[in-house]
Amino acid sequence: MNELTTTDLRDVLADLPYLVAVAESGGVTAAADELRVPQPTVSRGLARLARTVGASMLTRDGRGVELSAEARELLPYARRALDAVTAGTDVVSKRAAERADTASVAFQNTLGRTVVPALLRAVLDVRPSTRFQLHQRPHELCVEMLEAGEADIVLVSPPYAGGRDTETVRLYDEPLVLAVPLSHPLAHRKRVRLRQLAGERMLQMRPEFGLRGQVDSILRTAGVEPERGFEGEDAYTVRGLVAVGLGVAILPPAHQPFPDVVEIPIAEKSAIREIGVSWRTGGDPSPAARALFDIARRSDEWLPRPDLPLVGGARNQA
Repeated sequence: MNELTTTDLRDVLADLPYLVAVAESGGVTAAADELRVPQPTVSRGLARLARTVGASMLTRDGRGVELSAEARELLPYARRALDAVTAGTDVVSKRAAERADTASVAFQNTLGRTVVPALLRAVLDVRPSTRFQLHQRPHELCVEMLEAGEADIVLVSPPYAGGRDTETVRLYDEPLVLAVPLSHPLAHRKRVRLRQLAGERMLQMRPEFGLRGQVDSILRTAGVEPERGFEGEDAYTVRGLVAVGLGVAILPPAHQPFPDVVEIPIAEKSAIREIGVSWRTGGDPSPAARALFDIARRSDEWLPRPDLPLVGGARNQA
């Protein structure tokens, strides 16, 4: 017999259930009842299978028909083939359902305390089956994930300025503060101007973090060129460097006291960072991602008012 063609294999897979049903039910009529198809459909399927494999599937036993010797020999292979196809389709269906219920969210570390949890909670309130893949990354890597289709949505500062196939919602502006060690001469000031930072050693985030570019721009606009100090990868580490007197830093306000660090408001109105959420409008997002986009657009319904207490500063040391 020649090797089966793709069409032959397709026909065989379509007809194997008839063979298995006849074997398990004891006859063509019973198999038709079990499969809920007309009896001629079963008969035609077995005849087609016989032509494809080159051997009869049925033999007469006087009052009826029974499986031929060749059909009985084929039967265990048929069962294994159908079991394999069933297992494979079950896996694919399960994965498809999981993807339909999954949305990928990339965000900067500093947004993980209140903004991201509030967004996820709002989605779960209307779509409880939603699952989230969370990725905490620097601004640059969040943007790369969005552009590569690895993240459905990103929360970053500054907001993503993508092309026409991207939607961005600007959430709020967050005032930045100057973090200084407790022993610093400015530690008891109620407000500081950027020009007072001339000659200070400035501790900063690494260049791939959005905050770094914002702080550089703020200082450049103010005409201030401080001494460059250590670079960190998260605000917590930078505060630790400040605490031991290695320099000062311009950061988002802390949400809980940090030992030996004072945070002072900055007088210049430019000392803010803008928080935004973005997603691509093309492609075929999962139902979970579409629900996420819909909630993100209605930020007035879920976004908590920015809780920006100054900790460690003169106002908090009364």
